[in-house]
Amino acid sequence: MVAASLGNEVTVAKIAADEKVKRHLEDLGILAGQTITPMSDCMGNTVVKVRDSRLVMNHGLAEKIYVR
Repeated sequence: MVAASLGNEVTVAKIAADEKVKRHLEDLGILAGQTITPMSDCMGNTVVKVRDSRLVMNHGLAEKIYVR
């Protein structure tokens, strides 16, 4: 996630990825306007809290998510 502090709730501003990746993230609950919380960043993976779930994604995918 671009410019996100761990443990602080942020709002997804945009997703800079192709349509297939955007649809996949939307299916997981990550879309523009949704609030998410980055929980940890370890060994090339990022854990985020989305609604009542926690998701793990690699840095390559996390860097496509812009937050404010």
